[in-house]
Amino acid sequence: MWIARRSLTKPNYPGKLDHLAAGGISAGSGVWETLLKECTEEACIPESLASTARPAGTVSYAYEQDSALYLECQFVYDLEVPESFQPRVGDGEVQEFYLWPLDKVRGAIATQEFKPNCALVILDFLIRNGHIQPDTGDAMRSGCPTLTARRL
Repeated sequence: MWIARRSLTKPNYPGKLDHLAAGGISAGSGVWETLLKECTEEACIPESLASTARPAGTVSYAYEQDSALYLECQFVYDLEVPESFQPRVGDGEVQEFYLWPLDKVRGAIATQEFKPNCALVILDFLIRNGHIQPDTGDAMRSGCPTLTARRL
């Protein structure tokens, strides 16, 4: 799995691990348009490759910050890339990229190296693809014990 390390200049979660490409949806923009834009800007993924991304659902979560409760929803897409693919830092929001085996990704989630909402989306991927068995408690032991993901 390709993993990004956030730039140390990012105001939120600097230096934390993140998705290959992700971003907020601006007013007036759609999910698909944002996916293509973020892939190009953050990881220099050509639109011809980014457009092969497959919708995989949503992950909803809530968090508390500054005495306020926030409800958020992540639109999740899976993108399979060729073995020869190499992302490149685009807009400076990413410091570097890593290609890690899933066991290493799972371990990084357990040590809370990931931005929290990214950890939830990756846990969702690991469960959907049979790499973590939710019935045995693997998901909670492998990830974020204070966070719960709910697929819609």
